Amino acid sequence: MPLRSAPLPRMAGHLSFMRSQPKAIHDVRPDQLAVLGLPFEDTSAPFAGQSLAPRALRETSVYFGWHANPQFSHPVDIDARQDIKTDGLHERLCDLGDISPGSEEAVHAALMTATCQINRVGACALLLGGSDRLSVTVQNALPGCQTVQLGGMPSDARDFHIAPLHNGTDPTLKIDTAVHLASFSRWRDSTRPLFVRFDLSVFETSLSALCDRPRLGGCNLDTVTQWLSTLGQHRVSAIMLTGLNPTRPGMGVVKVGQRLMVTALLAFVYARLGFGVMDSSTVASMENGLI
Repeated sequence: MPLRSAPLPRMAGHLSFMRSQPKAIHDVRPDQLAVLGLPFEDTSAPFAGQSLAPRALRETSVYFGWHANPQFSHPVDIDARQDIKTDGLHERLCDLGDISPGSEEAVHAALMTATCQINRVGACALLLGGSDRLSVTVQNALPGCQTVQLGGMPSDARDFHIAPLHNGTDPTLKIDTAVHLASFSRWRDSTRPLFVRFDLSVFETSLSALCDRPRLGGCNLDTVTQWLSTLGQHRVSAIMLTGLNPTRPGMGVVKVGQRLMVTALLAFVYARLGFGVMDSSTVASMENGLI
């Protein structure tokens, strides 16, 4: 797990994702990763509180804020025993704040407009949500994209779905990552960008209390990180985080869910922006089932 190399007050100042620079949406530049919060309350969800997910994810991301701070030396991944080279991360990662709260129709319209605008300038939208009801809006804003779904309920047979198993499936079945990566390579159309849906339910069932709608047969953190690093090597128009409800009973469990999502997401951020410890040859080997 990446560790910071110097102390940093976690909650001082403006709360942005990884301490990235706040920006207005019209100032987003090509090849940037633009964070946008979706504080939307899904009235059909089993429990209220999903609208608080963007803030919770930002709070957790501050643990990694030194990665985007040019005043600090390179952080170190102690597992890989390598420096994480993040020069320029603070210039390519920005936080646009949250979609303004309002009626469901107004939120959908604002998200549609924002996603189109970010995509139009050639940037990638990183959408912090709790509810997955807004994912259809993002798909409609990006009609040319192929959709990859990590966790959640499969909504379209044309999408590529990564864990969990359908409820009712034998829970002893294991998902072979190498086989799945090979299947992804065959499915992938390199002429089209990707829309990535990253739901908390992708994590293994022993951690199912993390989310409102748990599923069977999820992945461990290493596998999810591997997938997000692989996807970050592709052209991605948007990645959307869903499934987190910070108000679920059991604060320790909730904090684990937040930390898992942000830790795995860093693999995507580094790969998408060309940083991190995993190079393209390693990713290629993973896709070919060699490691």
